Amino acid sequence: MILLDSCVLFDHMRGKDPKLAALLAGLPVAVCGVTRAETLCGAKDPKHRASLEAELNSFAQVPTPDSVWDAVGDNLAILRSNGVTIPFADAMLATLAILNDLELWTRDAHFTLAQKWLPTLKLFQEPP
Repeated sequence: MILLDSCVLFDHMRGKDPKLAALLAGLPVAVCGVTRAETLCGAKDPKHRASLEAELNSFAQVPTPDSVWDAVGDNLAILRSNGVTIPFADAMLATLAILNDLELWTRDAHFTLAQKWLPTLKLFQEPP
C-alpha cells in the first residue's frame, strides 16, 4: 500500500499532471486523517467540500491510532537533534508510513532529508 501526501493529491485534483490519474487508478493507494484535513481545509463551499470528500473516500483509509503520537514526537526529536525541521503534519505522515510499513508518495523534497535520520521511511519512487 502507498500512503499519499496531500501534495500528490492536490496535483491530481487540479489536473496538473495527466499521468497521475492513471497511476492513482492502478496502484494500491491510501490516505490518512492528516491528508483528509489538509485537503478539506481548502473547501470553497459546501458543494466543493462534498466533491473533495468524495475524492478522499475513493481511496483506502489508514487510521491513526493513539499510539502513533508518541512515535511522532520521538521522530520529530530525532530530526530536530540532527538539524532537520519539517512540518508537524509531514512528520506525522512519515511516522504513520513507518509504523504501517507503507511507502509514502510525496513530491516534497524534505522527506528525502528526513529519510536520512528516519531510515525505515520508505518513499515511493514515482515512475517517469
